[in-house]
Order: sequence, then C-alpha cells, then structure tokens
Amino acid sequence: MEQVEKELKLVKWTNESFIEILMNSNNKERLKEILPVIRRYTNAIVVHYKMDLDSTAQVSIGAKVIAVA
Repeated sequence: MEQVEKELKLVKWTNESFIEILMNSNNKERLKEILPVIRRYTNAIVVHYKMDLDSTAQVSIGAKVIAVA
C-alpha cells in the first residue's frame, strides 16, 4: 500500500485521470483497505474482478501497475 500511495502523490491529476483496480475475486476484503487511500486523491475508480489472480490486487495508475499483496 505504501508504493500505491507514493505513486498517487506523483500523479498530476486531471479531470480525465482515473485509477483502475483489478481485484482477486477470491479475496475482496482488501478493497476496503485500498479504496480509502485512493479516494484521498480521486473518486474516479474502476474496479474489475478476476479469478485466481496471483496477488490480492493490482492497481493501475497511469502506465504503472502495482501489485498489492
């Protein structure tokens, strides 16, 4: 989560900016931790679910993709 917050601070936010989260559908609990951090910067959030994802979640901020354990 620290890496996600660092990247969020570096982004130059515009009206077109958004965050994309790919969640492991086997473990949705982590979303409760991720959303408050991201909502400090933007409410433009897209959430997708995938079965058997290697990590708990992947957060896409611009071109960067960060795996959340």
